[in-house]
Amino acid sequence: MGQKYMKAAVLTGPKQIQIKEVPVPAVGPGEIEIQVSACGVCGSDVHMWKSGKGWAEFDGDFWMGHEFCGVVTNPGNSNFKKGDRVVFWANLYCGKCDMCQAGQEQLCREVNGTNYIGFVCNGAYAEYYVGRASNAYLLPDTVSDTAASLMDPLMVAYHAIRRSGMKLHDKVLVAGSGIIGQMLGELAKKAGASYVAMYKISDVKTQRAREIGIFDEYFDGNDPQREKGLKEASGGGFDIVFEAVGDASALAACIDGVRPGGKIVMIGNSVEPEISFAMNRAVLQEITLLGSVSCTRKEFEETIDLIAGGLIDPEKYVTEVLPLEGLQHALERQIAPEDPMVKFVVKPNGG
Repeated sequence: MGQKYMKAAVLTGPKQIQIKEVPVPAVGPGEIEIQVSACGVCGSDVHMWKSGKGWAEFDGDFWMGHEFCGVVTNPGNSNFKKGDRVVFWANLYCGKCDMCQAGQEQLCREVNGTNYIGFVCNGAYAEYYVGRASNAYLLPDTVSDTAASLMDPLMVAYHAIRRSGMKLHDKVLVAGSGIIGQMLGELAKKAGASYVAMYKISDVKTQRAREIGIFDEYFDGNDPQREKGLKEASGGGFDIVFEAVGDASALAACIDGVRPGGKIVMIGNSVEPEISFAMNRAVLQEITLLGSVSCTRKEFEETIDLIAGGLIDPEKYVTEVLPLEGLQHALERQIAPEDPMVKFVVKPNGG
């Protein structure tokens, strides 16, 4: 049998995506091949697209894509069967270190926050993907391809909610209007929060959230009286605050909004290696600061169940479904300041 080829959206330079014919990788031991059904476009892709490179040195072409599902076309020596629908978890955890052995795969020593599919190896912005079978999970029939391609932001929100220790009747503030922020609001409401508010700088990205109707109130980040407004609306401060932006001003707003003894869960990745914050306020008001990244292997499985069981339908957050050729357009829209988009999904094989 001769070499099989496929289309891939190759990152050829800063802000440059080119559709190329590339060889389909060979299936090695412990790997499977899938025909990619859908792949979500992530903000992390935007950072790589802007720089024109992935997070590792590559020989040959590199293409991104880490939020994806597909149909098994070659199961290799795995337990999957040809025709199985699967979703991939992008975390290339080792499974052997102390963190992995403790069920904390998101903190794997080898991953160290960077070792992900579509970051350090080729991803799923292509017609086919070949990768570790251990990172693939069967998809129930009740989970659509589009919904499965939103598993990644949903698992991040789910893990953060669990990290927060949120209780029934808690008052929750979400700083950030992106898809993770919006999913945090929905999960918090469904977990029993009595009042869920969003802190945002712009109304551009809130259009979909307002249509869905999850948040009880929206607070303007440009309001000079923001602390007073946040404290009055929440009756002295929010029990749980989620920082889903990754910058100093958003963290400062979280500190303004949280009650004494409350928690701030930090999910946003900062572009700057360091940001400052009001440490004395955190100390004197005994504010708990928690980091939250990705999720555990078990939580990834539970995220599939959230969708399969009908607790949440992530498809409602999708702005547009595009072919592979539309990836450049999607990335350009991601950085357009007045574009109300929330989430794009690419389907390399149509559908």
